[in-house]
Parts: sequence; C-alpha cells; structure tokens
Amino acid sequence: MLEAATRYIRAWARLQQPRIPGGFSWPFVLTIDVTMVMIGVIATLQRPMSDWPAAVLANAIAIIPWAMFFVFKDHRCEGPALWAAWTAASAILLFGTSTPIHGDFAPFLLGLVAGVVGAITSTRGGALAATSAAALLVYAAITHRIDTPAIYLSFVGIAWLIGYLVRGQQLLLVKQREAQAQLATLAAADERRRIAREVHDVIAHSLSITLLHLTGARHALQHDGDDVEAVNALQQAERLGRQAMDDIRHTVGLLAADADPMAPEPGVSDISTLAEDFARAGLDLTLEIGGKLEYVSAAAGLALYRIAQESLSNIAKHAPASPATVTLTVSRTAATLTVINALPDHDIPPNTTQGRGVRGMRQRIELLGGTVDIGAGPVSWSVQATVPSYAADMDLPARMRAS
Repeated sequence: MLEAATRYIRAWARLQQPRIPGGFSWPFVLTIDVTMVMIGVIATLQRPMSDWPAAVLANAIAIIPWAMFFVFKDHRCEGPALWAAWTAASAILLFGTSTPIHGDFAPFLLGLVAGVVGAITSTRGGALAATSAAALLVYAAITHRIDTPAIYLSFVGIAWLIGYLVRGQQLLLVKQREAQAQLATLAAADERRRIAREVHDVIAHSLSITLLHLTGARHALQHDGDDVEAVNALQQAERLGRQAMDDIRHTVGLLAADADPMAPEPGVSDISTLAEDFARAGLDLTLEIGGKLEYVSAAAGLALYRIAQESLSNIAKHAPASPATVTLTVSRTAATLTVINALPDHDIPPNTTQGRGVRGMRQRIELLGGTVDIGAGPVSWSVQATVPSYAADMDLPARMRAS
C-alpha cells in the first residue's frame, strides 16, 4: 500500500510538471489563441473585400503555431514559430493590402507577439521579438501604412514588459512545483521509515515476550513436568501473539487514508505495564520510577516507551537469563530512562550496536532534542535516554501571575 501511495504521489507530481514553454496552463494557451483569432478577424473585416484573400492568407499563417501545438503536439520551437508566423501575418496585413486602414487592428498582433514570446522564451528572445515588432511598426509609419504609431509602439512596449514579468512568475511556479514534488517524495520516504520503525518495535516486543513464554513452557515440560505451568505460559504466549497481530494491524492502518480512528499511542505511564509483561514472561526485571510523569509530553513519552520496549526485547533475545533494571527518573527539566542488564560472560550482544532498533532509538531521541547513550560497560550493557520535560512551561503562567 505504501508503494502504491508513493507511485501515486510521483504520478501526481509528474502531472504538475509544465507541458508547454514556461510552464503555462491550457487556459493561457487558449486565451492567447482566441485573442490572436479575434485580432485577425477584426483586421480582416476592416479591409475591403478585395483585400480579403491576403487577409485570409495572413490568418492562415498565424494559425500555423496553433496547429503545431494542438495537432502535432510539438512545442519545442513554439517561441520562434509564434514570432515568425505572427510577424509574417502582421506584415501581410500591413503591406499586402491596397490602402491603409484608419485605427487598424493589425499592429496589435505585433504587440501580442512581443508579449507572448517574451513570456514563453528567454529574456533575449522577448527583447528580439519586441525589437522586430517595433522596427516593423516604424517602417509602416514611414511608409504611411498606419496612423498614430506612438500608440502602437507603446502597446508593444507594455506587452513586452507584461510578458517579461509573467515569465518571471511562471519560472517561480515551476520551481515551486519541483520543490513540492521533492517534498512529496521526501515525505513518503520519511513515512516509510517511521512505519518501518513502528512495525519493528511492535514485532520485536511481542515476539520477544512470546518466545520467553514458550521457553518457560518448554523448561516446565522438560524438567518439572508441570503441565499447569506450561499451559499458563502457552496461554500467555497465545494472548501476546494475538496482541501482536492487533498491533501490526494498528500500525499498518496508518497507511490507509480512510482508516478508523486508532487507539492512543503508548506513553510514559505504560512503561510499568510493559515491564510487567516481560517480568511475567520470565525476565528477571526490576523497575524503578520516580518523579511526576505528567511533566513528560506525549511525544517524549512515546519515545521513552519505544526505547524501553526495544531495550527489553534485546535483553530477552540476547541475554534472557541476565538480571535487568529499568529506571525512569522525571525532573522539572528532563526525563531519563536507563535500562541496564548484566552481560553473560561479559560479551557484547551481536548486532546490537548498529541494528535497526538502535538506529530507531537514536532517531526518536534526536528528533526531540534529547540525548541517548548506548553501549557496553565492564560487566553490563546499558541504554540511557534523556529528553527534555516541560515542567518549566507548565509553571510559566504561575510565574507571570506572581510577577
């Protein structure tokens, strides 16, 4: 399911990528083309019927880039094609007709050239398009083909400036889309790592206690012949196995967008229940808790619970016969969890210093701004995690009232 969600996010990101020069949308393309057609139609209607063949030819040339884009799906040369076609169409309308037209609409096509080419190509391309349009207008003014050339030149300059600004905005949007796609990929990877860590912690905890119960049942059957004790141990193993399945379903349910409301995550107050489960499974465990647990936030409590869970699971896996001590001390500034167990034959448990569980411990604590120390001493293995508490924040309103 996670892979499917990742593929969906990547496909969505690809759909958001620009498909035309400058990253413009279909409404932009359609608006420009409709404007071009309107200018061509009005300019044609302004001319006498004897000039309509030339005007129709000019409109047909102006439509060529439109056909390239919509019919042939080719927009690699969209900017140069627009410049060449629309400039040629403007030249035919201005110089290929019999008489000058008062208030001619044809020069507005040159302004459209400057604005659109400036928006979908580079700054240099937009400047060249605006320069060529201005040169054509100046020549038309010299040959008395247009009146009020200053208005047309002003329109070309304004259109180029708008195109330049629009291009800048579109480039920012393209970069934003790329950044969003990267963030979506990173978010999917982070979620994958988080869920993998949760699944690892749940499975390691439940299976470790289950194995302790099964080991106790085997010893009872082999050495004591006590069927009642063996049956009790097997019942506990069965209960924990069912609980493990429920926990796995709960964790995997994080992947479903329409999942039912889930049970609260374990917190610091659940560490005592966790220790009791391991003790009932046969682990020689001592628990010591001191301080006010309400000083520990929900996020910090979950992190400490998972660290205790992982540490006790490692003990059950590597040194089930060694005595262990879990100490939780909560002060006004920090909460410290310490798990210590004796090393059998003074050997460091294999694959415990760089395993997934140890990496998960470090990630959890570092995200909360705490510290974690994991390693072997002369005769014991210890895990010590410290996270900040928020007692000072709780007392802030009281201090403000006192002041």
